Amino acid sequence: MAEVIKRAKLRRLRERPGVPKRKPGKREKGRKWRGFFTETRATPLADELARSRQTAPPRAPGHAPLVESGVLAFRREADGEPLVLLISKKRSKKWGIPKGRIPGHLSFPESAAREAFEEAGVVGYVSPSSIGMFRAEKSSATLPTKQIIEVWVYLLEVTEALTDWPEKGKRATRWVSCEVAARHLREPVLTHLCHRLAQG
Repeated sequence: MAEVIKRAKLRRLRERPGVPKRKPGKREKGRKWRGFFTETRATPLADELARSRQTAPPRAPGHAPLVESGVLAFRREADGEPLVLLISKKRSKKWGIPKGRIPGHLSFPESAAREAFEEAGVVGYVSPSSIGMFRAEKSSATLPTKQIIEVWVYLLEVTEALTDWPEKGKRATRWVSCEVAARHLREPVLTHLCHRLAQG
């Protein structure tokens, strides 16, 4: 059954007993964002990708990684060709996908879809199951060493691109072909997913 996420629902979840109240971040103060919603939807392509999920090799023993969720967001042109959404990273000129930490009140796919809304202003249908997982290193201003993050990737079929969103102006966004996306993303799991998306 499809799940619909609405801002009102998120507010209700936050107001439950035992759920700590979250102070609004800088980007939320003084802004009223349009009611964000998304829906999980299983599609034949998402189901196939989930069954043959590509993941990073097993990690070496040591500190547990920080778990995040992200989306490989795409839309189809009039001729059926898929275009992939890339966003610029904050600390470098490299391109990546919308991703971030998972709040306790959201599921992995819900969190991934919310990152797409906040970082790139896109909404749509997100796959209920992960289609891949990769690991990366993340620098932190508070830690002397880099943190290993484990990113679980979901497929997001974009139905609408908004004109305003929380991180507008902080990142650049680009719609590119699957082949160009595979070259820019470099991460083997994401490269494989881009090539598979191009095949339909």
